[in-house]
Amino acid sequence: MTQHIRIDRRTLLTGAALTAAGLLGTRAGALAAPVGETDCRGAVFTALRDIEPNAAPAAVRFQVAGVWTDPIPVHRTAHGRDDRPGKLSEIVPIPPGADRVDVIAENVTLPGVFAPVTAQPFTTAVTTSYAWGFPAVTRSGWGADEALQTWGEPEYAPAQVITVHHTQIPTGQEYDDYRDTVRGVYRFHALPDPDGQGWGDLGYHLMIDPNGVIYSGRHTGADDSPIFKPGTALKPGAEVVTAGHVRGANSGNIGICLIGDFSRTLPSKAALHSLDIVLTRLCSGLGINPFAQINYVNAANGVTAVKPAVAGHGDWQSVCGETTCPGDFLHTILPLLTALSQL
Repeated sequence: MTQHIRIDRRTLLTGAALTAAGLLGTRAGALAAPVGETDCRGAVFTALRDIEPNAAPAAVRFQVAGVWTDPIPVHRTAHGRDDRPGKLSEIVPIPPGADRVDVIAENVTLPGVFAPVTAQPFTTAVTTSYAWGFPAVTRSGWGADEALQTWGEPEYAPAQVITVHHTQIPTGQEYDDYRDTVRGVYRFHALPDPDGQGWGDLGYHLMIDPNGVIYSGRHTGADDSPIFKPGTALKPGAEVVTAGHVRGANSGNIGICLIGDFSRTLPSKAALHSLDIVLTRLCSGLGINPFAQINYVNAANGVTAVKPAVAGHGDWQSVCGETTCPGDFLHTILPLLTALSQL
């Protein structure tokens, strides 16, 4: 089960008390008063609730071996549906050895601290789709609990661009079976507040694990037809189901997420190989030039932008807001992957 720890109101601290104690220093004027602190032992990341677009800056800090870290900025989520704001911020990894997290924010109600979902690994063969020229474990294959799928009727739009992400947290190392990672991300995206973002489904179209296994993501209406509207042929103008991976720019935008944190390291060779295959098949079938700049138009909300045909999530910050996804290392090698997709 996802762990969600609510702050005990008795632990709330006032800005005046902290300033008098010298804990905020020169940052006191830049950041709002701390909301409180809570135990984060055994958790891997934290997130804040209810960050509004124009809210004062928010931050968290962690206690490690009795010493508090410097405040770490927390940003409004840059992922999610176009029509339903996420209830939680971008995630902040919890440093090894941390036992307390202190929230410094304004108009933020309660922080959430989440631990990995644990489940028994699969022991039998799983259902796999080969619809688009590469194998993708179907939703039934990785064990999606469709009772959590509350997005509503799927919407479709012609594919325009592809965006690459990383999970950052979880890295996949928390599990004995990477399908548990996919289920964990699904629960975090789908479950309502206070246990998740409340989007009603997995925000990505595909996920790729370090072994190179590809998983179907966002529900399209048919288990054997990932990414696209059931019955669609892979050709220019093929209609893709709208997902929730680039807030404000999801219509016609295919989201592929690699499991892991690629801020300071590259994905595995197997993962990069699978990503190369997926990009090759999709770009070829859809008639997308991966080196092109696309005049993207979101027909659902009117957003327009000129973006790379194959982009990293960070390329969309002018639309979705600040994000470090898909990590510096993965983002840097995207041009090489797009070049390989043309060989």
